[in-house]
Amino acid sequence: MRPRILLVEPQFVLRRTMVMVARDLGMVDFQEASSVGRARALLATDAYEGVVLDLQEGPQALELLSEPRQGRFATPRDTRVVVLAGGGSQLDTERLQGLGVARVLGKPVRISELLDAVAGVQEEGAPAA
Repeated sequence: MRPRILLVEPQFVLRRTMVMVARDLGMVDFQEASSVGRARALLATDAYEGVVLDLQEGPQALELLSEPRQGRFATPRDTRVVVLAGGGSQLDTERLQGLGVARVLGKPVRISELLDAVAGVQEEGAPAA
């Protein structure tokens, strides 16, 4: 069974491309959310093995990162999180690590790189490279 990953990505074309490629390769089962608000609703009702989160929504996205760690959602506290960061944005890497982010990928992101990052959900103790 493929791991269920919540993909929070505001750009429709990028989101759909990621979902279709992942489905075609049979690697992961992405559930889509176009915003942090929609992601909260999905996380509240269903458990996911991982989350891919675009940081475009700034403070709301960072807040969303901390909520699963506090046990506020159906998703386990230790869920693997991969962050997508737009070009030129300043990242507080220490804060992201403190929030349990496994990988930070710059945008534009290669879909193969993203799928490799989320495939770590299937591996026990996957490295947080």
